[in-house]
This record gives sequence, structure tokens and C-alpha cells, in this order.
Amino acid sequence: MLGYEFVTLDDEQKAARRELLNLYGTIGQWSVLAVLVVAQLAFVARWAVFRASRQDRPRSPHPTKTMALEDRAWSRRLEEKLTRFRWWANEPLRDGWFTNGECILGLVWTLWLLFLSVHRTGNDYLHLTKRFGMVAASQLPLQYILAMRSAYSPIQALTRLPYERVVAIHELLGKILTAFFALHAAFYFNFFVQNGLVLKRIQDVDVITGLIGFAMFSTMSTTALSYVRNWNYRVFYTTHILLAIVLVDVLIFHVSHIRTYVFEMLAAFVLLQIFRQAKTRQFSGSIALIPGTNLIQVTVPLPFDKDAKEFKPGQHVHLSKPPLGQPSLSYANTFAMRYRTNPFTVASVPTKDRQLLLVARSLAGNTQHLAAVARSLRNQTTDGNPSIPLTIEGPYGASLPDFREFDHVLFVAGGVGATFTVPVFRSMTEGTHPGDQPPVPRTRLRFVWAVRRLAETRWAFPAKPDDARGLPPTPAGAMANQSIDIFVTRGPDAADEEDGREGLLADDDEDIELADAQTLVDDRNGEEKSRDRTVSRGRPDLAAIVDEAFEASSGAVAVLVCGPGEMAKEMRRHVGAWVKKGKDVFWYAEAFGM
Repeated sequence: MLGYEFVTLDDEQKAARRELLNLYGTIGQWSVLAVLVVAQLAFVARWAVFRASRQDRPRSPHPTKTMALEDRAWSRRLEEKLTRFRWWANEPLRDGWFTNGECILGLVWTLWLLFLSVHRTGNDYLHLTKRFGMVAASQLPLQYILAMRSAYSPIQALTRLPYERVVAIHELLGKILTAFFALHAAFYFNFFVQNGLVLKRIQDVDVITGLIGFAMFSTMSTTALSYVRNWNYRVFYTTHILLAIVLVDVLIFHVSHIRTYVFEMLAAFVLLQIFRQAKTRQFSGSIALIPGTNLIQVTVPLPFDKDAKEFKPGQHVHLSKPPLGQPSLSYANTFAMRYRTNPFTVASVPTKDRQLLLVARSLAGNTQHLAAVARSLRNQTTDGNPSIPLTIEGPYGASLPDFREFDHVLFVAGGVGATFTVPVFRSMTEGTHPGDQPPVPRTRLRFVWAVRRLAETRWAFPAKPDDARGLPPTPAGAMANQSIDIFVTRGPDAADEEDGREGLLADDDEDIELADAQTLVDDRNGEEKSRDRTVSRGRPDLAAIVDEAFEASSGAVAVLVCGPGEMAKEMRRHVGAWVKKGKDVFWYAEAFGM
């Protein structure tokens, strides 16, 4: 097979082979340090280029006037090339696939691991077979570290990547390792067949545990696929947690040579659980239905500064499944409270509102259960929603820049995607602490929100005593630099059932938070206009909105999008046209179902 043979080795040759196996496993494990060093050098180089570019940037009073390319400083030209490359690297290879940059990283890492798997194996078939298993096993501790969704994650700290991007790399590495373990198992199976050892070896512990371990790893990789996560996040999450625990026990009994890596996996898993436990607390909160919509609102009061300061606008938390009825102390209920969780975006400004607000659309699974809990609580009392214990893990995510450094910030949201954009917008226009006067931002802010019915915006801007409409008084100077445009995509008499709509707010398998469900509370009087919001019927013209933002700006522009996949794709296409023209762009798209 490809020049490899079943060779017979003496004890000395077997010892030499074992030394090479251990050596290349060690190289494979520690070679990730080279990637981290390259990342640090890239950060320094990018900082130097961007700093020089900012100093050379022209201060033209005419935003639409562009300078000739030959008149621009070298740093500015280099920055534009880097911006275009980063834009291309963040483009998905195909819908639902990894980005171009992630694919390049995965390809380079795969080739490196392949090199480590074949180098100096000679013509020894068993050496090749064992090397694939050893090199793949050396990556398992890294795989567990990548799964850390914690501020203490060393990968996040060293790469400065947001949690969502680190999780994507975790998923990519999982697919690579699944392929390597599959080759390891296939090579061994071929060896057993060729030598008539199948019936004998299939009864040995190392083969049994190897097959079980490969089946478990394949199951974790399969349930991590996006369509499985979107179909039932709980299946993905519970399967991942359980198999990650059991896999450690299985691999310990596989072969002794990989136990060092297995113990490192165990240490990483224990650290992960410690960090998660440190991020998990129980609060007293309420669950209610938003009238006139199929939205659920979870409200958690945060009366103490210590609690409120831990949460920032745009971050997300994991809410455990609350019990329907009297909570039980059984093991099953305890497990459900701990591991049956779903992610929710923090939709409030916690330090200002003194509460944690979570909003979701009623779907199958946990959100449907939350709707049932809300109905149950609503029937128990007539004077408000009673408080129940809620277990919350987090916060995570939202590694965002200082938007005051941008000329223009454009927020675009679809449906409950505004749970990400609203708090970030409010923190810039209202301040982040109680009693703060609304600042007068120099940055031009525009918030575009497409909803099915106006009632879906009720949760977004908390009512103030001096503002019955729900929006705080805003100074004239601030009003000149900010605008809120709401587009209602359904008519006032539109039916609640699915209407098969397409385009901007089209539902697909990935748009799980924007999927329709039966209206939970009927309220036909939920549409009203506000003095400082523009409410229109129909769908927003995203191309015109993007062009207006860039044409009115001479400096950097930030675009934050959270909505259905079609909306994000259309926005990225329009913004990409300006990136190609050399515009300095910060792009952030918040994905549903993470």
C-alpha cells in the first residue's frame, strides 16, 4: 500500500519506533505555540500599519472626494490591502460553511499534521498507522481548551478572537481529528483483515475502546453540524457534554502511550467546568409573554452593582431550563438545570436598567418550554409575574471596539436580532449608568430595525416617568447625530399564520430565532408611532441605507448586523462593494443559534 509493508521488527527497532511516535506526538502538540507567536507578530505589524495610516489619513472637508492612489501614503495603501484581505478571509466559503480564513487555517494545519504523520515512517505500515493515531491524540488537549467559553480562555487571550470564532476553530479542528482517527482505524482494520486477526483482535480491550472512542468522537462531530444545532440545540449541547466526559474514561483504557494527552484532556475539562461554575449563578426572575407577539421576555433584576457590572450590552448568556411547576431536587432535574441550556443575548443595558433582559421567539424546545412556564406563571397571579429561580451562565462574547472612534455606526436588525443591536445602540445614546445624561455623540448613529409588527419593539426601550412612549428625552444635538428607523413588514390586518414570504426576512433552517410560531397573546392594538422614531411599512432598502452611510463618511464606518441569514448576506454584499473602494470598515454580524 503506497510503498508501505507489514514489516517484522525486533525489540530494539520497536523501541526506536516508539521513540519516534512519542517525539512526533510532542511536536504536534507544542507546534500550536508557533501559530500563537505568528499571531502576536501579526498584531504588532497590523498595529504599526494602522497607526501610520491614521497619521497619514487626509482630513478632507468633502467626504465624497477621494484622493488619487499615487498621492496616498504607503501605509494607507497597505491598510486598504489588509482590510480587503480580512474582508475576504471572513467571507464564508459557501453558505453554512467555514470562512475562507478558517478554511486556509484548517488546510495548513491539516497538511502540517499529515507531514508529522508520515515523516520518517519508512516503509513500516504499522508505524504509519500508529503515527496517525498519536498525532491526532496530541491535538485533543488543544481541542478541549478551544471549547472553553470563558474570559480565562488562553486561546481567546492570545489570539484576541471573539468566543464565536474560537468555537468555529474548535469545530474545524474536530472535523480534522475525526478524519485522522478514521484513517487510524481504517489502517488498523486493513491490517487485521490482511493478517486474519479480525476475530481475535475485536475482543481485545484496546480495539474495543478504540472503536467506542471513534464512534463517540464521530457522534460529537456530527451533532455539531449547524443544521443539527439549529434543529435542536439541546441535543447538540447535551451530547457534547456527556460524550466529552465519557471519552476521557474510554481513552484511558485504549493504550498507555496516549495517557499523557488524556490526562491533559481531563485537566482541561476540569478547568472548563471550574470556569463554567464560576460563571454560573442563580437569580430570581420572571418570565412573561409580550402581548401581540410570539415573543417571550425573561427579566432578572440586578439590584447590586457587582452583579450589574458583570454584564455588558451585546453579550450573551446561557439560561438553564426552568422547571414547569414546583422545582425538584432529583438528579435528573439538577442535570437539566445545569446542562439543558440555551444561549440568549443580553437585550438590556444592565448597569443602567438594573436588570438583565432576555427576549426570544417561541420555537420548539427550550423556548416553547419557556412559553409554557410563562403561561403557567400568568395564570397563577393577576398582579404581575411571580419570581422563580433562574440559573444563568455567563456572560460571554461581545468583544467590540470603541465605536466613538468611528465616523458612522450603522445598526441593522431583523426581528429579535435587535436583542444584540438595541443595547449597544442605547449604551451610546443614553449612557450606561442610572442618572447619566444622554451624551451628544460625535459619531453618526443610525439604527434600522425590520419587524413583523410594531408590538415586537415594546421590549426595546424601557419606559421612563417623563416619557410614556418608552424613549428617553434626547438633546437636540444628539438627535442630529442619531436616528431610529423601524420598518413593519406586515400590514396591521395581516394574519398570524405563515405567509410564505421571501427575501429580507425569509425564514430558513438557519434562522431559528426568526421562525414563526403561533401568537402567544392576542393584542391588535400594539402599533403606535413615537415622536423620535420613524416608523414605515414595508421592507428597508438595504442598498440605499448602506450607500448613505458610506457616502456621508470620510473616515471609518462600523456596521453591526443581527438578523436572518438573507439579511446578513445582503448587507455583506452591499458593504463589500465599499470595502473594494478602499473604505475602512468594521463589520460584525451576530449569528443566531450560537
